[in-house]
Formats: sequence, structure tokens, C-alpha cells
Amino acid sequence: MGKKATNAEIDRRIQAVVRLLSVAAPTSAIVQHCAQEYGVNRRQADNYIKRARAIIRSDYDIERSEFLASRMAILDKVISRSIKENQHSNAVGALKLQCQLTRLLEGG
Repeated sequence: MGKKATNAEIDRRIQAVVRLLSVAAPTSAIVQHCAQEYGVNRRQADNYIKRARAIIRSDYDIERSEFLASRMAILDKVISRSIKENQHSNAVGALKLQCQLTRLLEGG
């Protein structure tokens, strides 16, 4: 049996799992990563995944209006940068998405 990981190491491992989840890595790939990189079994990898998902949920545990406002701000930047770079179709797409999010425009 290997040396027990410190709390700091466990936190680093969980953050690595958060990053893998954020790029849509499948559970099987995350379990394999944990086995290869940290030498842990499936049960421990599942525990890391569970804790990582809780972190992700807490990141998005905000009011709908706050979430919408933050996304609108991101789209404003996309629109501005797209116009500056003469990527007008990207600007139009971001503007259309803003309209959909605010329900000024229905559907796709």
C-alpha cells in the first residue's frame, strides 16, 4: 500500500478532476487518469469525481439573473472583439444569442 496523500495533494487531484469534467472527459477516462497518475482504485477515483462535481455545482449555484448577466457580459466582449477583427458573422451570432437569452428572439 502506498503512502497516504496529504490534504493538499488530494485538493490538487480534485481540481485536476474538475478540469477534466469541464472538458467533458468521460468518467471512464477520469478513473483511468486517477489510476495512472495517482495509483488510486475505482472507489477513490469515484470519490474524487463526486467531490469535483460538488465544486462545479457550487460554482453555478447563483441566481438566474446573476448567471444571465455574466453571460451577457461575455457576449458583449465577443461582439466587440468580433467587430474589431471584422468577424461580423461572429458578432451577429453572439448578438442573436443575447436576444435569445433575453427572449427578445425566439428559437434558433
